[in-house]
Amino acid sequence: MKTLYKSLFEIKLYHEFYQTEKSGNNIFELANQLDRLDFLFKKFQSFEDYINDDIDFLTPESQEDIFKNNNLKLLPTYSGCKILVAVRAKKLPSGMTTYEPINPLSDNLLIPILIYKKSSKLNEVSNAKMNSFMNAYYLFSNDATLSGNRNSPYLTADVSDFDAAKTYEQGEIAKFGSNDIRTFYSDISDTKIWKPIAGQAYANENDRLLVPPNFIYNFLNANNITNATFKLKNSTGTLVQKINVKSVNPMSRAQIVWDPKLIRMLPDDPYNDQLLYDLEVTNTTGYSQNHKVVFYKNESELRNSVGLILFKVKSNINGFKIIDASGKLISRKNQFNIIDPPTPIFEINIRSKSSFWRYVNNKSKALKTGIFPDLLNSTDGTLISKLPRPLTSNITLYQNPDSSFLYLPNPSSNSNCRIENNKIYSEIMVPESDLFPLEP
Repeated sequence: MKTLYKSLFEIKLYHEFYQTEKSGNNIFELANQLDRLDFLFKKFQSFEDYINDDIDFLTPESQEDIFKNNNLKLLPTYSGCKILVAVRAKKLPSGMTTYEPINPLSDNLLIPILIYKKSSKLNEVSNAKMNSFMNAYYLFSNDATLSGNRNSPYLTADVSDFDAAKTYEQGEIAKFGSNDIRTFYSDISDTKIWKPIAGQAYANENDRLLVPPNFIYNFLNANNITNATFKLKNSTGTLVQKINVKSVNPMSRAQIVWDPKLIRMLPDDPYNDQLLYDLEVTNTTGYSQNHKVVFYKNESELRNSVGLILFKVKSNINGFKIIDASGKLISRKNQFNIIDPPTPIFEINIRSKSSFWRYVNNKSKALKTGIFPDLLNSTDGTLISKLPRPLTSNITLYQNPDSSFLYLPNPSSNSNCRIENNKIYSEIMVPESDLFPLEP
């Protein structure tokens, strides 16, 4: 007899690069999940670039038995994936059909899913800090144990509140109140601006926890570092390991290798707060930094991934239920053969890298000043967008103050951004034309 599989839950990964319309409107502006799914379906029908060309969803090699022993299957879908489970169907006198896993799923069962990179494209178009202490990877989850609270249906940790004492980089986000997330940039006069953005949750620095046991640490905003002490402490504050580094010449970075016998690592070790470590970095001249890290055992898997989704069958946060109190799936089929309620769908939102679009004459001549003054600034013979604009897979239009739209060339999807004076630029070469005349 054939085994019946049903969806336990589904994950959708929404990336601004792929989920933005020509008008500049994006999927994050839609407050209702059904509207977001409809937006996604229309994108699917349009045959435009989509994220599945650049990522895949895979089971970590060491966790294949978890799927096998629990009769689970991972099924990639458009812009996401589904977890299927083998079930028994039971039709009730009311005509409703319920589904119960053949092997009961433990409350503490963890379902790990790697977001695998098929290319480097996602690194190039995704929002990220310009400078990082470590190359940490995303840990997305429906559980608060390692990365704090979040709100269903989002698997990303809450965005941190604005901190007036912190120095922010272009594209960083902060929370200014309930449902008030803003992104930072400095304008042409270096005035600091926080621009409100639509959406309730985004991948952010609180999700960047995963590191391999062997990584490079960058001493940011520090000069003449010739020695440093790295202390790794567990969740109780107990020192696990200490590493001292020193050099005759000033160091900008250091290779740090932790003893794998002393640390707990995903995805193999038991899931609890003992996986979360405090990393203290100090030196004898006053340098001091603290970081939260979670180790991932398979370095190759991690470095080829965007990050890891870790889904717990019974979450410690409301709104992430996938199994009811009797052990049955949340979804049912009613007497009219309609799945109601539907399979739970959880979401990951990733913002695009935003850059100032800089138009440069292809023969190094000065472009005429004062062109499109509501949209562009004239600087040193170039024209630069007044606001940072997100990178997108399709062409987007500028919007004039009267709400009409204007086409100006967009950066190519494979063009590299440039960082100058803590600003990110996308260079767009343009020939002399009626649209881009030269200075007399």
